Order: sequence, then C-alpha cells, then structure tokens
Amino acid sequence: MLNKISTSLLTIGLLWFTYSTSAAQTPHHEAPYQQQEQAARHGNNGHQKPGRPHRPHRPSYFVDSNGVYFDGHKVKDASSMNFKDLGDFYAKDTWNVYYQGVKISGASAGSFTVLGDGYAKDTWSVYFNGKKIGDASAGSFQVLKDGYAKDTWNAYYLGVKISGASAGSFTVLRDGYAKDTWNAYFDGKKISGVSAGSFQVLKDGYAKDTWSTYYFGKKVK
Repeated sequence: MLNKISTSLLTIGLLWFTYSTSAAQTPHHEAPYQQQEQAARHGNNGHQKPGRPHRPHRPSYFVDSNGVYFDGHKVKDASSMNFKDLGDFYAKDTWNVYYQGVKISGASAGSFTVLGDGYAKDTWSVYFNGKKIGDASAGSFQVLKDGYAKDTWNAYYLGVKISGASAGSFTVLRDGYAKDTWNAYFDGKKISGVSAGSFQVLKDGYAKDTWSTYYFGKKVK
C-alpha cells in the first residue's frame, strides 16, 4: 500500500515539475485565439508576408498645397484651389472633369453631375465610368438600378445600349433581370424565346415564364 502511495506521489511530483519547467521557458505564451486575434490586428492572415500589416485601401483623391493626387499619382493640370471630389471616382475643378484622376475630354465642369452606379452627365453628354455614352440623351437620362439606365429612346446596361430594348416600357426586376413589353433581359442581354408577359424572377438566379425556367438568363433544359 505504501509503495502505491509513494509511486503516485512521485508521478504527481514529476508532472508538476514538467509543467513548471514548461511555463518558465514560455512565460509569454498566448492561447491560440489570442494569437489569431493579434494576427488579425496586424493583418497576418496567412496570405501576406510576415510583419507586413494589412491596410484596407480604396483609391481616392487627395489635395494639398502642392497639387491634387489620385491613388498616389498627381492629377495633371488639376487646380487644388477649387477641386471637388464628386464621388464614384469623379471629380472636377473650375475648368475640367476627372475620372480616376484622368481628365474627361470635352466634359463641362460647370454642369457636370454624378448620377450614381458609375453614371454621370453634363448638359450635353452622358458618361459611364468616365467614358462618353454614344448618343445618350442627357436631358432625359435616368439611372435605374443594378447597372441599368435609360433615356427617352434607349435602355442601357453598364453604359452599353441594349439592342432592341423599348425604353418606354423598360423595367428593372432584380438579380440582373429586366424586361420590357416584348422581351426579358439578363445582365443587359436579351433572353432568347422568353415570354415577357408571364416572366417573373424567382430567387438564387432563377426565373420563369409560362413555359420555361431560366437560370442566370439561360433556359434550363
């Protein structure tokens, strides 16, 4: 009996010695979740080089007494005295309009307005991501949603005219789908053979008409 007790005490003593030695050698040991939290604070998520902090970055305009800058590059000929960031990467000064720091040729600064979703206009022209949209009517142009827009005569998707679309009846549904009186569209492209009158969007990319089901604009066979 005494031998068993002595053996147990000896085992406990060895375990305590091992634990104490390990703790002394690693006094700053952190639990895994603490290490992960610290890594997250410093941006070390396994995809970056050790020691390089993660700094979320969205290109923007910066103005100081030396000039105007966009994403680390000086904006040529921009006036810092009256420069204005309009949003959606558009900006202007008294004389010029800029998109991502590049002057938009021919744009009128005095009447330039940002509409949203990448669209903008002045008195005479309409722009998408800084590029002029062909014959779009600035006076009647309106942004819808999900990249769609229209004027009196045409409908557009991401600044590109949708061939054959009827602007008067053009309606944006959701999830990239839209329709007019005669056709339905997905991401600005006509869906072949669809019945617009019975067309409806379901969920998760699915839609249907009376006869067929569609998935991201393609008929399910």
